[in-house]
Amino acid sequence: MKEKIYTIPINEAYEADCECPLCFIERKLEEEAVEYELGAAMMEPDHRELSNEKGYCNKHFKMLYAAQNKLPLALVLDTHLDIVCKKIAEMKKPEKSRGLFKKNGTKPSCSGIISSCMVCDKINSTMDRYYRVLIEMWKEDKGFRETVEKSRGFCLPHFEKLYRLGNDVDFLSAIADVEAKAFETLKEDIHRFTLKFDYRNKDMDWGNAKNSPLRTVEKLAGYISEDEI
Repeated sequence: MKEKIYTIPINEAYEADCECPLCFIERKLEEEAVEYELGAAMMEPDHRELSNEKGYCNKHFKMLYAAQNKLPLALVLDTHLDIVCKKIAEMKKPEKSRGLFKKNGTKPSCSGIISSCMVCDKINSTMDRYYRVLIEMWKEDKGFRETVEKSRGFCLPHFEKLYRLGNDVDFLSAIADVEAKAFETLKEDIHRFTLKFDYRNKDMDWGNAKNSPLRTVEKLAGYISEDEI
């Protein structure tokens, strides 16, 4: 399959030394999305209107705040707080109708703001495309198929999503086989790690077990940044 602009990130991810190529892609998308929110997005009225309504999750607020220049974030927060204050003002006087709260019996709420995030939405939308591109590459490119089959598979969340999106029996079987081998290898490494703490095994070689707790956690739950360790 001839390399195209939308296949380049996947090929780059498979060249990286990581437990999950889709985590590698997702990390890059996250960094780009945060940079965009504090840069070009500031000048787009439609985008600012959405960011005012939705806001950001805890993780991405932290990433926005970590940026050296605090002014772009302050400008975003300035207009976002207008929406938050308006929502809370509605909650000060909840109206009742025949013993029930209006709007289908629900109270005014900030839940829409709390549960939404501009960065998450952008990442999830783009990741959905990359899942489908990966599946298509596997179908059309024998060389890429071999790359997948020789890889360390995916983290469990990305594997599950990819498996649910796939509709080709051969593809599903292939990625499940890769995943099974990856977890069996990790299981052996983790077991060796535990054995090393028995004084009787002090001379036993570490093999690949030394960093197996981190690799296993990343395989089970996805990439962990250095800031989270």
